[in-house]
Amino acid sequence: MFLFGHLGIGSKIVSPWTNEIPRRALLFGTVVPDLIDKPLYYSIAAVIGHDAARQSLISGTRTFGHTAILLAVVVTLSFLRRSRLLAALAIGSGTHLLIDNIGDKVQASLEFTQAGLQPSGLHALLWPLLGWQFPVYPFTSALAHFGSLRDPWILGGEIVGIYILVRDYRNRRAGPCFNSAHSG
Repeated sequence: MFLFGHLGIGSKIVSPWTNEIPRRALLFGTVVPDLIDKPLYYSIAAVIGHDAARQSLISGTRTFGHTAILLAVVVTLSFLRRSRLLAALAIGSGTHLLIDNIGDKVQASLEFTQAGLQPSGLHALLWPLLGWQFPVYPFTSALAHFGSLRDPWILGGEIVGIYILVRDYRNRRAGPCFNSAHSG
């Protein structure tokens, strides 16, 4: 999934439990794994080449930001500091990892099948328990990665995410009277 799917669907998944945490931090958390990993991979691939990057530790767009280790660190810090901001980041990041892993199970991506690869959010999530190398992704550039929007699963997720974000924005602007009267 891309930006809007993670923002909208991720925030909606946890909405019953997030009244006491900062919404902006939650939304930011839903995209943190990609904000870490996509620039990391594509900058390395630009410098050393896509083929060399695929052979390195940073072999795709799901690396350190997509690990349970990073999530556990943020969760632990949120408890130790009693920080609602860090809790919101952790919850948002958790939804990102959940959506990626569900998507991997549902999605039969043509790019991955043609390349003989399988997207493995679980592999990244459990790093380094399943090996030191992160999952290899077939995209040769950020532009090629963006082309996966042709996939119905990805495009559908983006449309649903936009719908959720717009609806939530309108409900927030309408105020508490509108929300309580129309919450069913």
